Amino acid sequence: MAEPVGGERLRLPAGLHAVVKEYGMNQGDAIKRCIELMPQLPPLLSELLDGDVVIAIEAAEVVWTDTVMATGQYQHQPRLPFTPSSTFAGIVVWVSQMAKKQGIVEGQRVMSMTGGPRSSGRYQRWGGCANYAVARASELRRVPPHWSASEMASLGYGMDTVHYCLVERAGLCAGEHILIHGASGGVGIPAVRVAKLLGATVIAATRKSIKRDFLLSLGADHVVCIADEDTGQLRPFRDDVKALTGGRGVDVVYDGVGGDDVSVESMRCCAFGAKFLIVGWAATPNVAAGGGKDRGRGAPNPNRIPTNLIMMKGLRIIGCPAVIALTAQSAEKGREILSRRIRDIEDWTFSGKLPPPVVARSFPLSEVKAALSTRVESGSELGSTVVIPPPLLAVHT
Repeated sequence: MAEPVGGERLRLPAGLHAVVKEYGMNQGDAIKRCIELMPQLPPLLSELLDGDVVIAIEAAEVVWTDTVMATGQYQHQPRLPFTPSSTFAGIVVWVSQMAKKQGIVEGQRVMSMTGGPRSSGRYQRWGGCANYAVARASELRRVPPHWSASEMASLGYGMDTVHYCLVERAGLCAGEHILIHGASGGVGIPAVRVAKLLGATVIAATRKSIKRDFLLSLGADHVVCIADEDTGQLRPFRDDVKALTGGRGVDVVYDGVGGDDVSVESMRCCAFGAKFLIVGWAATPNVAAGGGKDRGRGAPNPNRIPTNLIMMKGLRIIGCPAVIALTAQSAEKGREILSRRIRDIEDWTFSGKLPPPVVARSFPLSEVKAALSTRVESGSELGSTVVIPPPLLAVHT
């Protein structure tokens, strides 16, 4: 099915891929003006290495990070042009000899999250919003085979983030209280589930009370609405959290939302010596200059937090870059973190301790802009957003 023609290109049908051709000034500009759907030819044999596999993508998760990357404001700036999404699932349609020795076969469904725009090197160009991607067989991840392709694609980004935050950085223990912001999103839902699995008492924060039943169904012990129902503006929620913890406050804050007001009020919810996990800054995406400008000069619009409050409450402010942590330290340290991460996630998912990810909506690849726009407004979604490439008859039959 995938033998090369004339020693050059794999015998596979042409497909499509979404391409970020230039950086936008902000998320809306990038989505509207800078992303195009273009034809995608199957890979050239000459660009494949021994150990590679070619994947016909069935589903790719798009996340808030993809929208910020399209502005050039993310801390890792991919080379232009690039294809959004670094987590995807699909069917193997070509296998190198080394990959075969590792047990990979054509027709096998796999999940990958080590290529695409959040990576570096030769696999950066192979993002998930496409019909094809190339990946290293040794870096494919095991996922329960009864999961759907969309569920497989939605596992890695959120679960890897949560494991690094709660296990590696916070060392979350049974009996501790944790406040989770963005609890109904792609990195909030797995945080609720894993925190409960670790034995913590979970307080899920939301801006909309209509999400209460959903959050409780995930396993949250308590739900706190942090916004005024009429105006949508942030309201004080310290007293609510303190009441739920017997006046003591939480031991851990998981903050993927950010913004000065949310962060400061969350610090007031903390017990003395609590750990404050910086997971993201979804509320304030434009901390840097748009259009990929002024790299290395610092963010002109940084978030600010009160050092006096940090000191007087003895808080530990912990940055949690789950991907950067694998390469920013020694290679041995990175391998150890990844090994523990994969071991625990496989145990939790294959044993059934954790259910499949919640997929909020799926979009065809032709509507990739709508899918990305959904992630900009992710507060309205209950779960992950997935892009589905058009099926290729010769591959999916």
